[in-house]
This record gives sequence, C-alpha cells and structure tokens, in this order.
Amino acid sequence: LTTANAIAEGYNISASNKVVGTLENQQAKEIASLETNIKLTSLRDDFAVKQQLLQLENLVRTEATLRYEIDNLAFSIRQAAMRYLAALTRGQRLLEERLRFRKQTAAQIVNYRYKDMTFRIFRNDALQKYMAQFDMAARYVYLAAKAYDYETALLDEDTRAGEAFLADIVRQRTIGMIQNGQPLTGTGLADPMRRMWQNFQVLKGQMGFNNPQVETNRFSLRRELFRITMDQGSNETWQRALEAHRVDDLWQVPEFRRYCRPFAPEGVPQPGIVIPFSTTVTSGLNFFRWPLGGGDSYYSATNFATKVRGVGVWFSNYDGVGLALTPRVYLVPAGQDVVRSPSYYSDEVRSWHVVDQKLPLPFPIVDAELQDNPTWIPSVDTIFDEWFQVRRHSDFRAYHDSGTLNESEMTFDSRLVGRSVWNTRWLLIIPGQNLLYDPDEGIETFIHGAPIPGSDERTGNGVTDIKLFFKTYAYSGN
Repeated sequence: LTTANAIAEGYNISASNKVVGTLENQQAKEIASLETNIKLTSLRDDFAVKQQLLQLENLVRTEATLRYEIDNLAFSIRQAAMRYLAALTRGQRLLEERLRFRKQTAAQIVNYRYKDMTFRIFRNDALQKYMAQFDMAARYVYLAAKAYDYETALLDEDTRAGEAFLADIVRQRTIGMIQNGQPLTGTGLADPMRRMWQNFQVLKGQMGFNNPQVETNRFSLRRELFRITMDQGSNETWQRALEAHRVDDLWQVPEFRRYCRPFAPEGVPQPGIVIPFSTTVTSGLNFFRWPLGGGDSYYSATNFATKVRGVGVWFSNYDGVGLALTPRVYLVPAGQDVVRSPSYYSDEVRSWHVVDQKLPLPFPIVDAELQDNPTWIPSVDTIFDEWFQVRRHSDFRAYHDSGTLNESEMTFDSRLVGRSVWNTRWLLIIPGQNLLYDPDEGIETFIHGAPIPGSDERTGNGVTDIKLFFKTYAYSGN
C-alpha cells in the first residue's frame, strides 16, 4: 500500500511539473505575441506620424496658392460690394426721379382735372339743353307718327304703317337735316318726318282722304238704343229707362270729372242724367250694336273710317214741358276709337284710346331771351301748366226736335271733330242745372213732365225721345 501511494504521488508530481511546463510555454507565447503587437502598434504610429508630416508638408506647399485664391475672393467680394452700392445709388436716384415725376404728374393731373371739370360743366349744360330740346322735338315727332298711324290705320305688318316710324323715332339721337323749314330724308328725326309726309301725299289719293263721303244721320236713343217703341203705352218704359240713368251727383262720374269742363264749382252735388252707350259700324247691326231693324240707321261698313264732323242733340216734346229754352248737354267719347283696316282684303279692326291733349306753344320765347337766359330749359320755361293737359269738353246746346235737320243746330266742336263714330263708350250727360235753377226739379220735369197745379203728381208728358245727329266724313280706303 505504501509503495502504491509512493508511485501515485510520484505520478502526481510528474503531472504537476508537466502542467507547470505547459503553462510556462503558454505564458511565453503570450508574452511574445504582446511584444509583437507592441512593435506593430509602434510601427503603425510611426507611419501615421510620417503621413501627417507629409500632409502638413503638402499643406505648407499649397498655402501660397490658397492665399492667392483667398485674395482673389476678397477682391471679388469688394467688387460685389461696389456693384451693390452702385445699384443702391441707382435705385435711390430712380426713387427720387419717380417722386419728382409723381409731383409733376400730379400737378398736371390737377390742372387737367380742373380743365376737364370746366369743360364738362359747360358741355353738360349745353348737352342738357340740347337733350331737353331734342326730347321735346322727339315727343312731337312721336305724336305726329301716332296721328299718322291713327289716320291711316294701316296694320303693323305693313311697311307704310306708323308702327315702323315709331320704332325708328325712338332710336334717333339727332335732329337731322332741315332746309327752309322742311325736314329732309337721311338722318335724325327729320328722316321719319319727311318719309311720313311723302307717304301721306300718296295715301291721300289712294285712301280717299281728299274725297271723303259726307253724310248726316239721325239716331233715336229711345227706339234704336233702348228698343222702346214710340207709342203712348211705352212712355212709362222710356221714363224708367231715363230714371235708371239718373245720377245724384255728376262729380261722382269719373268721365265727367276727367273729360268735361265743369259748369259749376265743385262741392255742391249736381244731379243729372248720364246715358252710356257704345256704337259700331258693322254690317247687319244698327249704330248701337243691335240687330238691324225697321227704322234703324247705320253707317257703311265698306268705308274703313267714318269720322265726326259735327254733332247735334234734339229733345222730342221738349218745348211743351216748361224747361229752359236753351238746354245744354255733354257728348263725350270716353272709350276707344275703332276703325277698319284700309286694305280691302283684310277685315281686321284697329282701336285707339284717344285723349285730346294740349300741346305747348312752339315759340314761347324769342331768340334774344334764349341767348340771355343761360338756364333756359324747354320743359320748364315753355310749359306753364300740366304737361299735355287733357282738353276738356264744353257743353253745347240741344234743340227741340223740329223733325227736319237744320245745319245751324249742329255743333262743330274741335273736341269731337276727327273722332271715329265707332267708339266703345260714349256718354251723353244732361246736367239738371242746365234745365232749371233747381236741378232736381229740372230732371223730374225732363223725365215725368211738369207738375200738376195743386197736386203732387206730374203730367207724365216729359221728353219723349233723345235724338243724336252726326255729320260725318268717311274714307273708302284702298
């Protein structure tokens, strides 16, 4: 056992020695490796230092070139600064020149503005006067075209009709050429005026304006308008018809207020009789639009226009009722005038709402006043009342029915002359105060006759009929 232990111990010592030898070898190897690394590191550092020295040497060699480049760049900077200062100086000079230009321009503009204002003031004043005079002239020419259209009654599609002239007149902006007081064709308002005049010279012969058909007709309101017979038994029917058209105050009748000259101041009720009726010129109908019957009168439908020349009013049985010897009435055309087309191949009708208006004077002032009055305006200084004021109808005398026509009993009223007998609404107005001082008594007597003495009743023998007389002139047309 001891021997075995000694052998084992010997082996252990031998193994330990060998391990120590191996460790020494490894340590020597590591030391050699470290020494090699140290040498390599030292060599690398030496190489790096040499490289840096070489770079430094290169930089030292290029320093002169870089310094020369820097000098060039500095010189370029100084040149750029000088150019900047020159541009800045140029800009300041431009600003000063612009300011000076603005001041000079502003002064010129102010001067021109005052000149322009002065020019516009005088020009506008002249234009205002010219336009005022032109507008008035255009209005007169327009009215002439309307009168031309009314007289000729040509259809709108006809090139000779007044409608074409109306559109042309509205477009005009100048007076046109006028020679020796006569308008000439070409331009301005003178052109349509001349063309209308020349057309009318031809149409006068074609339409018969220079050769009218003149006739006188009598119409009974009782028989032909109200269709009441003339026998004694129909008197009450006639009286009821008149009572139905009796009004307590004529001032409440719009047509009387608009178209009639008053016979008494407004404020006091004025009773009267107002008989509205319409007329026609149609084949197969009487004057009052009823089917044509025995004893009726009518106008020829072959004439395109039948115009009023004179008018008369007769009262049947008037002289026996005890009223004023000279009664006066109004006859007012308050509707539309109707005429036919003058062309034989057309049966169309045309209608106009005709209003008789007052026109301003053509020469209200003389040239000297016009020159001395710089503020003269035509619409202000030539019209001294309502613009185109309606010319109202005066009353005219009615006569007793003598049975025969007397020319002296006809009234040739300028308000009625030229109006068409074919009208959509006529008004026959009989004021009570034109019959007696007491207007109500006058109306009662006119309708029912004089009062019976000592009684509240009346004779019943009032006016038995009202007759209209028209003296007319008619044109046959083309």
